[in-house]
Amino acid sequence: MSQNLRVVIASVVVVVVLLIGVIAYVSAGYVYASSRISDASGAINGASVHRAYVNTTFDLLDQQVSSFASMTDPKLGKSTAGELVTESQNMSAIVGGDDQAMVTARSRLHDQPWLTAISSARLDTEAGRIDHARKALGALKSATSDYRLLGQFFQAWYQALTDFETLLTDDKNGDIVGESSADTALQADVAKAQQLTANTPGLPREYSDFLVPLLAFAVDGAKVLNARTPAAYDAANKSVTADFAAMNAVDFTGTSAKIKSYYQHYRDDFNAEMDKATT
Repeated sequence: MSQNLRVVIASVVVVVVLLIGVIAYVSAGYVYASSRISDASGAINGASVHRAYVNTTFDLLDQQVSSFASMTDPKLGKSTAGELVTESQNMSAIVGGDDQAMVTARSRLHDQPWLTAISSARLDTEAGRIDHARKALGALKSATSDYRLLGQFFQAWYQALTDFETLLTDDKNGDIVGESSADTALQADVAKAQQLTANTPGLPREYSDFLVPLLAFAVDGAKVLNARTPAAYDAANKSVTADFAAMNAVDFTGTSAKIKSYYQHYRDDFNAEMDKATT
């Protein structure tokens, strides 16, 4: 009886020890997983805090793009385009910081699987939330990159229009030297704007259609300035008149709406994925 009692007691002790070990393992795993989930939630919340700023900036960018349709001062237009570039870069900086925080938090969710096996479902759910938040930031990253290129194009566009305006003013004032200088600048800046059209997302073709006769005008204008015979002058002047007509034939009505339509999906995707990440 004494021996049987010792066996029973030993068995009970083993069971108790095992039970304590299991409880300790489960508790430690739960606490560890909870800390990782808390870190992930913090990263998501950090991005969510910036959501209002992002949507406000989207509104501002839309307003600035819309203002280009009625912009009569090319210098003001270039300044506004510069703001477009700056604002997109500011958003891009925020995206980079938020995304890096989530990459780090996600990588730590499953870094101790032997300990957190019992919480794997909770960890997977949190990983899914981070994935949605990162998709939102991916859409935002694409938007900021495209907006930056759009702003850079409009900076070149309005610089070309500034040259064009200067050339016409010098011509009106009979300033041949100034007109020749403005014409040279116009050719260079139109060529730069044309190069940017190929890599500017969401840019309506009307801008490219206008730049072609504008460059032709600059080239033909130089011929007018350098004409040495009446016949050469008349031929060049006739070409300039045709270039003007071609420029006036380009209808920019609706171009702002086209640009806004192109960029709207970035905003929609960003908010849709953030909704999934925060619910």
